[in-house]
Amino acid sequence: MEIKDRYQMRRAAGLYWLIDMDQNGVYWREPVAVKESGAYIWKHYRYLRSETAVAEELSRERGVPAQEALADVRCFLQQLREQGIALE
Repeated sequence: MEIKDRYQMRRAAGLYWLIDMDQNGVYWREPVAVKESGAYIWKHYRYLRSETAVAEELSRERGVPAQEALADVRCFLQQLREQGIALE
């Protein structure tokens, strides 16, 4: 299973959930609740594979200043890494 397919985003109970789809049953990783902005970043990062490209999209689509968008993208992706969620 490719890394980009290992984790999938689902929406349930009014929240977005990042789910590890490659679990063997011995060790179970709880889904991670993600806010709407994090879901946006996740979805775009899966395809663009660049913090800068995602920040440019976020800035363009949502009217967020470019530097703020880049800081938000980097912060969110760093939080995922700290939780052991592989991005590469």
